[in-house]
Amino acid sequence: MNKFYFILLVLLTASCSGQDFSINDFITQKLESKNKKILIVECYCDNGVTVKKTDDTLITINVKGNLSSLGYHGKQTAPKKIDKETLLFRVVETKDTLTIISKEWTHMHHRYLIKDLNISIPKNMKYEIKKILGVDLEGRKTN
Repeated sequence: MNKFYFILLVLLTASCSGQDFSINDFITQKLESKNKKILIVECYCDNGVTVKKTDDTLITINVKGNLSSLGYHGKQTAPKKIDKETLLFRVVETKDTLTIISKEWTHMHHRYLIKDLNISIPKNMKYEIKKILGVDLEGRKTN
C-alpha cells in the first residue's frame, strides 16, 4: 500500500511541474510637464512611490517591474524581457492635470507588477497618488 501512495505522489508531483518564471526589467520615461499644475499617479505599486521635486521642467519616471508566472501547470515560453509598452505608463492630459496610469495586472498564475517607482517632478507641481486595489488587478485592461 505504501508503494501505491509513493507512486501516486510522484505522478502528482510530475504533473504539477510548471515552468515558472520571474523577470525584472526597468525603463525611464520622460515627459514634458507642459505647465501642468498637478500630476496624478495611478498604480498598485505595493512598495510605494517615491516623488522628488526638482528644478527640472521634465517629469522623469523610473520604473522597475516584474513579470512572473507561478504555479502554471502547462507548457509556456518564458519571455526574455518585459515589453517596453508594458513598462511605460499610459499618459492622460486634461486642462491642468497630467495623469499617469500603470499597466499592472494579474491573470490567474501570471502577473505584471511594479516593484520600484521613483518620479521626479518640477518643484512647482503638486501630485497625488491614487492606489489601484489589488483585487482590481485581476483581468485588468491596460490599454
